[in-house]
Amino acid sequence: MQIGEVIRNHRKEKGMTQEEMAGRLGVTAPAVNKWENGNSMPDILLLAPIARLLDITLEELLSFREELTQEEINGFVREMGERLKSEPFGDVFNWVKKKVEEYPNCENLIWQAAAVLNARMLNDRVEHAEVYEEVIKQWFVRALESRDEKIRVNAADCLFGFYMRREEYEKAESYLSYMSDQNPEKKRKQAMIYGRTSRLKEAYRTYEELLFSGYTNISLVLHGMFMLAMENEDRERARMLSQKQSQAA
Repeated sequence: MQIGEVIRNHRKEKGMTQEEMAGRLGVTAPAVNKWENGNSMPDILLLAPIARLLDITLEELLSFREELTQEEINGFVREMGERLKSEPFGDVFNWVKKKVEEYPNCENLIWQAAAVLNARMLNDRVEHAEVYEEVIKQWFVRALESRDEKIRVNAADCLFGFYMRREEYEKAESYLSYMSDQNPEKKRKQAMIYGRTSRLKEAYRTYEELLFSGYTNISLVLHGMFMLAMENEDRERARMLSQKQSQAA
């Protein structure tokens, strides 16, 4: 929330007119009007008197917060989606950039804003895409420093895709280190890089490891369902599941 909105809201809560507020601060009513409409800012020497007059702290007056709540971020992302449907990409990008600059340490905001804009650029033709791409890439790089593992992994995944599209495979491969070795997607992406860099033996071996891992999980699930059917004397279902397990093998 901008300082003018804060002044307007708290002035009205106290039942003051712009003229009354101006008189108490020793300024003109048009000056207060300009603050509230965002056409100008109060002099720095007036900030403390304004806060005292409105019975709020300077932090409240300046809307100083390091973070947004998840609810606020969700609302912002929804608004991004709506704006992207009806406004030019560049206008929405500048609006988002301003918000990111307002909350430079809000990791969740930075990651989600970058992800939404990146997805739109992948789906639509955007003029001067390289300009926006560079900023979005830097947002993903910042998200890599997040304390939240989910944010780090998602940002690394997007950067992997970014460099794969540019055919900078060594750079793309470096972002796989952010993913867990137990994550099948890491192995699949590694196989993609092997394939793109003519390491065919490694690519086939990695894909085969994925297939074997997938089969093992499927076999265990089918066996569990088979045993459940047998315990409940559902022989028809058990026979069908046994056939499925055989087909999978």
